[in-house]
Amino acid sequence: MNQSQRLIEIKKILAKKKELQTKEIAAHFNISFDTARRDVLRLTSTGQAVRVHGGIMAITASQVPAYITRSHIQSPVKNKMAQAAKKFFLPGKFYFLGVSTSIAQMCNLINGIDASVLTNSLDNALALMQSNFPTVSILAGQVNKTNRFIYSPQALEELNNVHFETAFVGASKINSDGLYVADQRDAVTTGRAISRADKTILFAEKYKFTTRNSSPYKTASLNDIDILITDTVLPQEYRQWLDPHTQVIHVLEV
Repeated sequence: MNQSQRLIEIKKILAKKKELQTKEIAAHFNISFDTARRDVLRLTSTGQAVRVHGGIMAITASQVPAYITRSHIQSPVKNKMAQAAKKFFLPGKFYFLGVSTSIAQMCNLINGIDASVLTNSLDNALALMQSNFPTVSILAGQVNKTNRFIYSPQALEELNNVHFETAFVGASKINSDGLYVADQRDAVTTGRAISRADKTILFAEKYKFTTRNSSPYKTASLNDIDILITDTVLPQEYRQWLDPHTQVIHVLEV
């Protein structure tokens, strides 16, 4: 059985079990651990699964993993998306960084750049502690311990009084009429930040266009998005949801 045939079978098993260890794959197909590891890397690097400690986890159309789970996923795709976004983070500018595991990865790449950041994400702030730059401010308010963001009415007032070069944001679901998240407070905060930015960059893998997860709170219209950073080429069905002027960057080779 060649790799292409194994990958088809691995995805079938993964659809049932949701998570697989690399050693399980090796035993099931009677192959070496190194060969199984190459199969795992092939699936994760092409966005067909996500890497977790010791193996892989399925991403289904019906759910998006919780933030704390996603933050422990070792995803080469997210790292490539973060690398693509880094070039839009320039010295001397003021940026909003929203709640997103991909944005948290980007924060590890922008340490040392002399810019200013305002964020509602604990993980973004912690990731930016490695250097004196960029300078980091955190919105005031109560901490949501599940998704690790901060919210308060005062934070919304603070956003009314600032202007961003760019807002970097994420979403847990994309519909034809906009981007959605699971928490209303996160939606309100991120939507306000988008309204105060000259440019908005959205991180969203292709599966977020098809997921049926419960993310009922709209953050913004897709017409508000200037740049979409995604994993693979979007089918025309989803591409036409975007404004014709929206730049789409996909980080995986076709």
